[in-house]
Formats: sequence, C-alpha cells, structure tokens
Amino acid sequence: MIVKDAGKLELSYVPDKILCRDEEIKKLQVFLKSGRVLISGGVGTGKTLLARYVGGDAYINCYMNKTEHRVLEEMLRQLKPRFNPAGLPTQKLWNEIEEGKTVIIDEIDGMNADELRHFAYSLSRQYELGKRINYIAITRNHFILEQIINDDAIWSTFADRAIVELKPYTFEEIKEILEYRARESIHPGAYDDEILSLIADMALHSPGHMRTAIDLLRNAALMAESNGRNSITPDDVREVNREEWISDIESMEKDALMVLLSVATACKNKAYASKEEIMEMLGVKEEEYGIKIGGKKAEEILQILVQQDFVYRGERGYTILNYPVHLLMEELDRRLREHMQ
Repeated sequence: MIVKDAGKLELSYVPDKILCRDEEIKKLQVFLKSGRVLISGGVGTGKTLLARYVGGDAYINCYMNKTEHRVLEEMLRQLKPRFNPAGLPTQKLWNEIEEGKTVIIDEIDGMNADELRHFAYSLSRQYELGKRINYIAITRNHFILEQIINDDAIWSTFADRAIVELKPYTFEEIKEILEYRARESIHPGAYDDEILSLIADMALHSPGHMRTAIDLLRNAALMAESNGRNSITPDDVREVNREEWISDIESMEKDALMVLLSVATACKNKAYASKEEIMEMLGVKEEEYGIKIGGKKAEEILQILVQQDFVYRGERGYTILNYPVHLLMEELDRRLREHMQ
C-alpha cells in the first residue's frame, strides 16, 4: 500500500497547518475583525483553502449561484437549515440572516455583473442598517472585480484597503507544501525528494499551480498502487501529467530525435538527468543507430528542445514532464529506425 489517507489529498481537505502563507493569514485575521476582507489571487494560490482555514458559518460559490437571490438562498440553507426561503423577496432574505455570522463568498466575480454590484452594496451596508454580517469574499483578480463593480462608493465600503493578495507559489514553496501533504497521506518510503521535485516542476508550469500539485501527487500515488508497486516512479507522475503531444515529433529531424531519445533514456529510471549524463547517453545512441551529431550541435539542439517544451530544464537538471518516458522511447526508436531505412 502507498496511500495511507486519500482524504488528505482531496482539494476540499483543510490541513491543520497552512504553510507559506503566515503573513497573509495574519492580515486576513486583522481585516476580518472589522467584518470584511477580500482575498485575491490566481488559480491554485490557495484562496479558498485560506478562507476555509480561517473559517466561516456558510460557504457559497457564485459561479453556481449567479444572482443575489440565489446566493442568499444558499446562505440561508446553510445558516438556517429548517428555514424555507421559497417565494420570499430578496430583502426578506437579507432580514433572515443573523447578526455576527461569517460567510465565505467564493468566486464572487462569477455573479452576473448587475447582480454583483447590488449584492456588494447590500452586503457591505448591512452594518449601517444595524446588523453586522462578516464576510470573506474571494476573487481571482481584485482589479478586474473593481472594474466590474465600477462604483467608487460601493468599492470603498465593500473591499477597499481590506484586500489580501496571494502571489503564486514558488518552486520551493510548492515543494514544502507537497512534503507536508505527502507525510500526512502517503506511507514513508513510497516517495522521495526527486518525485516531489518533479511534481513541483510540473505544477509550476501549469495554470493550476498548487491545485495541480496535489492532484498529481494523489493520482500518481493511486496509479502506482493500482499497478501493484510499493512506491511512486517518475513515469507514474509523467503518466498522470500526460499530454498528447507525441504527434508533434512527426516532423522532427533525426538529430533532434536522437537528442530527445538521449534525454528520455537518461531519465528512464529517475526524475532528472544532468547535461553530462545526456551527452554520455547520446554517445551510446550514436553507436546504436549509426548517426553522428557531435557535442556542440547536440547542446544547441538540447536548448531548442527546452525552448519548444519537449524537454524541461529545472534546478535539478533536465527531464520530460508530460509524457511517460518508456512510451516516448519506443516512439522515438520507431521513428529513428524509419530514418535508417
């Protein structure tokens, strides 16, 4: 067995400790004392995780509830499970929300623009009406949200000066979080530092960042386990990150095929290979296929392959990120033998 607690690799899981966001958590808690805070950040920066970690009495996603009335109905469904909001006008729903509750409004920019404007106004003005409703609103970009609201007075009371902006995680931060989540969810010895580095590199070059990293760790662990192994291999990770770009090598010249094959072979049983290891493997392949390239030209081709995203170069060396190496080697071998005929 590889996975000891799959639930701790679910995106909905809130760990006991949030890493790499200490300052942001402090700022969020300070702003929330005044009853309002807006969390802003791209996909995979941990916006929802941070909000859930701090806590709220209700959680509403506005991509699923695009009108003010729908948002309020969902809010009351969670705050007052026995209350039936059917047929009540919007203002009556506002009146039913109890003083002092904290609500998490996720993807607030998913609301229809006019509805969003009125909702932001109504939510931020509840205190003036004699009832304080605390809220943590979440958006991917607070500048765009401000443009959508397009009203200085509403923006000022809704979010201005109470914004916590989350920057994308760095490679080191992704790696640190992965180490923590792996310790919680996967048996010792079933993964190593190179596996986590490979996942971190993949996540860093994805639109999902930390979300992608957790997905890759979970799926690679489950794949290795389903195949009867007791540890995750680099190709398990590559398989779950697989992209169908293999047809892109159809027009590749034989010298480029040779260098790419050398990279793949050097990474066959590990996550990364050095330039020296790749060039040494190239020498072996030159003998095998009877194709001579030369070191200087091979290095130039290697850099082109990096630029074209066939090969990735990270702090630990060169690797293949998004295709299983053993399958890539088979395809490259087939194409090189066609060149030899």
